[in-house]
Amino acid sequence: MIRLKIRNPLQIKLFFVYSLVFVLITILASVPTYLYLKRGIEKNALNSMNETVGNVTDKLDASLKEFDNISKQLYLSTDSNGRTVIQHLQILDGGNGTFDAYESNQAVNNMLGLVRSIYNDIYRLTIFTFKNQVFSNPKARMTVDQAYADNRDLAEIRESAGETLFRYAQKDRWAGPNDTTVFSFSRLLNPRQNKIAVIEMQIRSDDLLPLDQIRSIQGAMLTLSEGDRLLFSSNSDNLNTVRKDTYVFRKQIESSNLTIALTVPRSVVLSELTLVRNFALATLFLLITFSLFVYYYLSRLLTQPLVKLRGAIDSIDLEDKRLNIDNKYKVNEIERINRSFRNMNNRLQHSLEQIVQFRTRQLQSQFDTLQAQINPHFLFNMLGIIQVSAENGELSQVQTISRNLSEFMRYSTSIESPVTILEKEAAFTFRYLELMKTRYMHRLTYHIDLDPGMLHMMVPKLILQPLAENAIQHGFGDIQHPLHIEVTGRLEGNRWELRFRDNGAGFTEERLAEVKESVRLALERLDTDFEQIGLGLGGMGLTGTIVRLQLMFRHQLQFEIGNHRDGGAEVVWKASISGQGEQI
Repeated sequence: MIRLKIRNPLQIKLFFVYSLVFVLITILASVPTYLYLKRGIEKNALNSMNETVGNVTDKLDASLKEFDNISKQLYLSTDSNGRTVIQHLQILDGGNGTFDAYESNQAVNNMLGLVRSIYNDIYRLTIFTFKNQVFSNPKARMTVDQAYADNRDLAEIRESAGETLFRYAQKDRWAGPNDTTVFSFSRLLNPRQNKIAVIEMQIRSDDLLPLDQIRSIQGAMLTLSEGDRLLFSSNSDNLNTVRKDTYVFRKQIESSNLTIALTVPRSVVLSELTLVRNFALATLFLLITFSLFVYYYLSRLLTQPLVKLRGAIDSIDLEDKRLNIDNKYKVNEIERINRSFRNMNNRLQHSLEQIVQFRTRQLQSQFDTLQAQINPHFLFNMLGIIQVSAENGELSQVQTISRNLSEFMRYSTSIESPVTILEKEAAFTFRYLELMKTRYMHRLTYHIDLDPGMLHMMVPKLILQPLAENAIQHGFGDIQHPLHIEVTGRLEGNRWELRFRDNGAGFTEERLAEVKESVRLALERLDTDFEQIGLGLGGMGLTGTIVRLQLMFRHQLQFEIGNHRDGGAEVVWKASISGQGEQI
């Protein structure tokens, strides 16, 4: 006997979880399948039994109609002399030995031969009179008295009103000793007049009933009854045995009072289902047993290297160390994990350096912004505007400027996080432009239009306001028209575009080349000599913005710097939202 030794808690958990899941899935799949097969097999078995009873019913009904048709021909069909069989029988009933009696005798025999040649399923067709005259095809070997030794059958025929009497016999009564079981259809001819004769049609029982098929079914019994009278039973030993676990398939012939019933034990009807069930249970047991052993060895194969890997990871640091994991089962994935972990360690070191640099430069940018904005000139201008507005009684303007200045100072001096959502960055830039408009009045206009889908996109802080400040400081130049600053954002699918432009003096060729060169050098030093990148706001706000966006969006970021065709400077950034780097 194989003993499973499981000592590792991880292996125990993995083994039992997988085993339980497999067993549950197998049961959930097997039960509906079994129920579906059970219904299908039971339905097919019941349909097969019903079909068997239906076939017997159809054959008996066809034989009854066939017998009725033959009986009608005795009254309707005439021979060359213009006489029917009934008329010939009446001549024979007269008892004279004339030539007419001879012709009538031949006519009756010819009719029987003709009918048998037409209906191949008839085993024997007989007409006999009550004066012991017998006409039979094939030829009878017994007289009427010998054939009907039991006068009760003959008396029942004579007392009938011309209806069909159906009987089962263990042998052909007209052939003497034999073992041919038959069903006989009898009818009294001319029942309302002189009752001159009886017509009897015999058909082999095997031609009407599937007795071999019934005998092959253990415990099955086929019965044929007329009203409450039992005419035939395929198993007379079970007639008085009442069983609850049986199926009874019963059908009545519409043209008569005959009823066919097939009784089959339930266990026999569902024997195929029992076989399928036992086979399925055995297969399921073997499958579960085999799967448990497979899961055991798989859990052992997987968990032992993982436990050692966990121990190695617990002792690892940022230095590149080779993991010594025992690869007992020669699993290539273990060696791949070694290589992947060293690569991860290298990337972690590099990412950590970038994070430190990013946070350092963010703080530097924030303090530079604070130093650039909170200078006496800026504060004197704002306080002067507030003083003049207050002296002129413009209290609403004083309130608006004070609120915007307060919100501006709070946002620019906050160091809680180096990133924010685009909606807050746009609101901060809007307040700055509002403050600047109180100074430049009608000479400054602005418009911010962002796609609603971009408002919650994470971006570095202070990427728009420094550009607005540069536009105000350098954009007026010698232009005569008002300076207009426009910020637009569009979102198409997973790609976003942020555009900043003004209609001011724009870049000179020398200045544009200088800015582009500064951005290029900053991006080249991004992964090597970060400390040499100048991110101050004194004309370098654009470089700092692009560098910080590059750090956040990696290589997804695309940017354009230049002059708009209608005049003024323009900066465009494009990137994919899915390409946004980790939150820093």
